[in-house]
Amino acid sequence: MTRPADLIDALNGTFGRHKGYRASHAKGFAVQGRFIPLSEAPEVAIPALRTELPIAARFSVGGGKPNMSDKSPSVRGIGLTIGDADLNWSMALISAPVFFANSAEQFRAFLAARVPDSELGGPNLEKVKAFNAAHPNTVPHQEFLKTTPPCLCYSTEAYHSGHAYQFETPIGTISARIFLDPEAGRVGLTDDEKANLSDDFLYDTFLQKLGAEVARWTLKLVVANPGDDLQDPTTPWQGTHSEISLGTVQIEQADTSEAGQTRVFDPTHMPKGVMAPQDNIFALRSPAYAVSAARRAD
Repeated sequence: MTRPADLIDALNGTFGRHKGYRASHAKGFAVQGRFIPLSEAPEVAIPALRTELPIAARFSVGGGKPNMSDKSPSVRGIGLTIGDADLNWSMALISAPVFFANSAEQFRAFLAARVPDSELGGPNLEKVKAFNAAHPNTVPHQEFLKTTPPCLCYSTEAYHSGHAYQFETPIGTISARIFLDPEAGRVGLTDDEKANLSDDFLYDTFLQKLGAEVARWTLKLVVANPGDDLQDPTTPWQGTHSEISLGTVQIEQADTSEAGQTRVFDPTHMPKGVMAPQDNIFALRSPAYAVSAARRAD
C-alpha cells in the first residue's frame, strides 16, 4: 500500500530533495488579489462566491527543482485560495488539461521511469518509452507538453483542474472540471523568445504586467457530457462542452510575506455547493501536501 510519504519520496528521488522547497512545483512566487463575483447569480449554488473575496495564490513551474528553467517543457501551475481562513475554496490547477497519473502506483512508476541516469546525465529514454507503452493513459499529458510552447507570462496561461468536481444547481448536481480562462488569451513562447529570454524570466515578466495593469482570468466550470470519464484525471474530454462562469480571478500584487511563501493550497478545502472529485489522485493530495510541508521545515 502506498503511503503519502512514498509519493514525496518518489518526487525527491527524481528531482532531489531541496531544503526549504516544495517536493513538487518547487520554483514559484506568491501573489494576492481578489475574486469578483458575477453581477447576476451563477447557475451553480456556491453561496461563498456571491460576494467579493480576497485571493491568495502562487504561480509555479512544474517539477521539484528550485532552479528549473522557466522555458522548460513542463506544466505551469497556480495554487489558488479564494476567501479567508474561516471560509475558503482552495485549488491546485495546472496548464495541462489532464494529469500524468491516475493512481498512487502509476504516480510512483511515472517518476521512477524518469530518475536521472548517472551515465546518461538524464532520464533513460528507453525506460520512458517502456513506461509509456505500458501506461498509454499517461501519454495525453506528455503530448500536450511536447506540442504546447511554455507560456510567455503566467497571465497568458490557462489553468485546469483535471479533476471532475460535483456542483449543486437548482435542477440537480452536475459534474465539471475547473478552468481558469485568461483575459489576455493563451500566449506561448516563440522560438526567438525561447532562445533569448533568461531561465528566470517569468517573475520579472509578471511584475511588469502588474506594474501596468492587473491580471485577470474568468473562473469557469467545464460541464461534463454524458460519457465523459469522471474518475480518471488523465483522460481528455472530447468534443464541445458547455461552460458556466463563476466570476473573475484578479491578481493585483506580489506577496513577499513568509505566509505567502509557505502557504499550502489544499484542494480538499471546499465551500458549500462544491463536492469532492471521486478519483484516486484527488484523495492523495491532502496527505501528500502535509508530508511535503513538514519536510520543508526539516
